[in-house]
Amino acid sequence: MLPITDLLSCTEPIDEFESLSPEQQHHAKTYTTGLVAASNKTVAGIAREVIPAQGKRAVNKFLTEYDWDEDQVNHERLEELQKHGETRWSQDGYIILDDSVNHKTGKELPGVGRFYDHAEGETVWGQNLVYAFYADEKTAYPLAFRLYDDDDDRTKYDLAREIITELEDEVGVPADTYLMDSWFTHDSNLIDHIESYDKDWIGPLRSNRQVTYGGEEIRVDALAERIDTVEREIDDETYKIWTQKRSVSELGEVRLLIAEKVTEEDDENPVRYFASNKIGAPSEHLIRSYSFRWPVEVFFEDSKQDLGFGDCEVRDEGGASRHWHLQMLAYSLLRLGPESSASGTQCSKASSIQVQLEYALKEVVYNLFSWVRDHPKQALDELMEEIEHLFLHSDGSDGSKGWYL
Repeated sequence: MLPITDLLSCTEPIDEFESLSPEQQHHAKTYTTGLVAASNKTVAGIAREVIPAQGKRAVNKFLTEYDWDEDQVNHERLEELQKHGETRWSQDGYIILDDSVNHKTGKELPGVGRFYDHAEGETVWGQNLVYAFYADEKTAYPLAFRLYDDDDDRTKYDLAREIITELEDEVGVPADTYLMDSWFTHDSNLIDHIESYDKDWIGPLRSNRQVTYGGEEIRVDALAERIDTVEREIDDETYKIWTQKRSVSELGEVRLLIAEKVTEEDDENPVRYFASNKIGAPSEHLIRSYSFRWPVEVFFEDSKQDLGFGDCEVRDEGGASRHWHLQMLAYSLLRLGPESSASGTQCSKASSIQVQLEYALKEVVYNLFSWVRDHPKQALDELMEEIEHLFLHSDGSDGSKGWYL
């Protein structure tokens, strides 16, 4: 845990955000620097570790009291990503709809409740956020989110429709295809909303979904036992595949795909059932397209492990929303940062951001050495006081972890 003596260079695009005043730009750069490089990514931790932060009160006021529009900041973030070829979106890209549970213990935080966490396979106490995410062959980044609240009349389907409306009517994301999991594919109103924008969609079906076959309605897993599959090679993987145009309950006529990956291991891979409004699409296209859903899982993992996704303890709903918007900003700024590791190897922009994080941490160390070199002894004494403050034992009231010098 080192003192962060300067703001990270990757935060410089924030200086061009017209929705923020110069003072607010400084605080946004401070907060995103802390989300990337601080060891403790709470308000107290960022204020303590990032020396330019101007104190805990200044950071907290920026989140909860200052007058700035996080939605406008988000739109400027997306506009900045379109200025660079490696992060510019296209019609060939995909919009992924998914949700993630942020595990919490407190009961006074916005939106907390009991939610089923697919990653854990059980119901947990936390916050549930619905996300839209962009991915293509060269890049991947979040687009927008909504916090789901059990006390709100809006369902997660409603929130997903709100996001789609924002992306299509306000932002103008050109991607032609939406990808989602079986939970979102279950809602016909959501599917209708996507199609109202003349967009395509691909999503898995639950095994109990009803499909018309042979003049009767049967479960899709029962259909899988009746049909004969064909083995096909797709991107060096072997699949047992069956596909036809079929009527599926609540979805109408769709391209139905039943697929099972063939492996050399003894364990059997589960049969997967997919539906799409791409009626004439070959099975290879559907399988390759759905693989672009994976980057959103990487985003959730990176965000929770390294970018403070779950570290916000702000009880104010607006402040929590700003925290998550700034977390998306930090993730995107890393996407725009250097892509070479110390050994010179290249990192795929659509993969984990670990290489960019390593670069940022090296920059923190370099800035610290430069600070020591360039400042007189009096300033060096002040820095040593900051270092001592970082490592002194805390009673935990500010969210720190109890470090000793």
